[in-house]
Amino acid sequence: MTLIQKLIEENRSAWYANFAWRPAKLFDAVNRALTIFVANSQPHTNKQTTPYIKWASENRELLFKTIAYCIYNNKRDSFWMPKLHSQIENNILQKVLLMSFNIGYYAIKKSAHKIYYRTTGGLYWKVFTNFPPRFVCNGEEGSSSRETHISVKEENSTKSFVALFSSNLFWWWYTITSNLRDLNPSDIAGLKFPQGLIECNELQVLGAKYIIDLKQNSTMLVREQKGKGTTQTQSFRINQSKPIIDEIDKVLAKHYGFTDEELDFIINYDIKYRMGSELDNDNE
Repeated sequence: MTLIQKLIEENRSAWYANFAWRPAKLFDAVNRALTIFVANSQPHTNKQTTPYIKWASENRELLFKTIAYCIYNNKRDSFWMPKLHSQIENNILQKVLLMSFNIGYYAIKKSAHKIYYRTTGGLYWKVFTNFPPRFVCNGEEGSSSRETHISVKEENSTKSFVALFSSNLFWWWYTITSNLRDLNPSDIAGLKFPQGLIECNELQVLGAKYIIDLKQNSTMLVREQKGKGTTQTQSFRINQSKPIIDEIDKVLAKHYGFTDEELDFIINYDIKYRMGSELDNDNE
């Protein structure tokens, strides 16, 4: 999308409005996150964006009347225009982008120490583990086609990465930069972090605690699938682990240099939807 964005924005002001597909959606038959852009020629160009807008169907008439844009004229070295609501988000984003490391510094081609994740699924949570989630098809153990992994050198680093990518911070990062449908390697590698974070003992301990809690709150979800038969998939109720996730973010805040206000924003980001009752089956 970089070429299209340049075409839209060159010598123009541009407005990007970003809309969710749950709880309600713009078009009945389109189960996709959507961005609608408007651009025109102006002597002083600005780029403006909205947050990822969610709304209930009964509030549809008020939707366009309440859209608020946030100016984002920063140079972009990637294909995404961030979905932002306020200056505080812009401040957090700039702190993240200033960091020097990403998971690429730790990833290796082959190792016994892996971080597992699912490439699709999970409406308000993303599942990261240091163990392969159980998957049974017609009585035989296997692995889901939606599951993949990243190999790293050290076992303790898997706990740190599980903590980092399960954090509220990562959910915010994923929301503002991704297509909100797939979990791509670029979404994971794009999150930068400071030197020494992965080696932080406090983060490793919380990562281990979170993994234990994740297992305890998991269940086996049984489905009858056409062409496959009976499948059983380990399903995780991550919202049950929110207190541990909040502790993880407090550790991250110290390393990123977040203010108390920025930390509070991250911990409570999207909380209305993430802690709602419809979450239980979003993470199978």
